[in-house]
Amino acid sequence: MQNWLIVDEKYLDALRRNVESRIPLSEYGPDKYKPFFGILFEQGELLYVTQISHPQSRHKTLKNSLDFKKIFVPDKDSSKADRLIAVVNLNYMFPIHKSLVNDLEYKDIEKYRTFLSLQEKSKYIDLLRTELNIINSLKLEDAAKKIYYLKQTNPENRVAQRCFDFLKLEEYALKYVE
Repeated sequence: MQNWLIVDEKYLDALRRNVESRIPLSEYGPDKYKPFFGILFEQGELLYVTQISHPQSRHKTLKNSLDFKKIFVPDKDSSKADRLIAVVNLNYMFPIHKSLVNDLEYKDIEKYRTFLSLQEKSKYIDLLRTELNIINSLKLEDAAKKIYYLKQTNPENRVAQRCFDFLKLEEYALKYVE
């Protein structure tokens, strides 16, 4: 079961600077924050996490695959198609040491972003809950492990080539906490 996670920003910056520039951001300014989710799986003292992304027009034509999942919510008007609200790119999962991650508590959400009103805060928390419920229904843990092992055993595979270098990231994560 997945939870929203707060990942140490200094660690994220160090990963982007020293290992992988495509590590996603979590902070986009005072009124924008995107938490990570996980734990997809554990590798020793390391936890694998990832993040959802806002849907883009190109995502509409892409199909779900081992490393790419769409998150839809039913449209309130049952005659309309479900609405694409986010995507998950498992090829962007990465390891973090257990000591550098905490669960996001909704009561503390204002530590990470500002809201113009209580209504805006409530809508954001509702969105996070909706997204997390859908993420948990996707059972991403198995896909994440398959991707991890695919990267190690068949690096020439198209999916494996899209992925981060997990072993290099693991090595850096362990050095970072020393």
